[in-house]
Amino acid sequence: MKKDVEYQIIIGCNDPHTRGEYVSNEELSKTIVDFFSREETNFSLLRLNGGYLYDNTDFVFENSVCVNIIGSDDSKIVSLAKAIKMYMNQESVLIIKNKLSNKII
Repeated sequence: MKKDVEYQIIIGCNDPHTRGEYVSNEELSKTIVDFFSREETNFSLLRLNGGYLYDNTDFVFENSVCVNIIGSDDSKIVSLAKAIKMYMNQESVLIIKNKLSNKII
């Protein structure tokens, strides 16, 4: 486990087939809190609003959440992201990995 690496998993609220909101931002937040609590993974949760461009060029506004995790490893993050993607019936989720500077201000 590296404490100098930050991972972000971004999950949308829209259903990939109807493109409408599958669950509300609040429901998704609660589901994610429950999920990561069961996994005993330290995390922060941010609510996001943004747009998503589908392959067919449709642009859709979507509520999303960002799970921020510091101090894990690639394989655990990918496993967690796949599990939450399947659970939330998502076409895809975004994983971002950043190296931290290790400075405490």
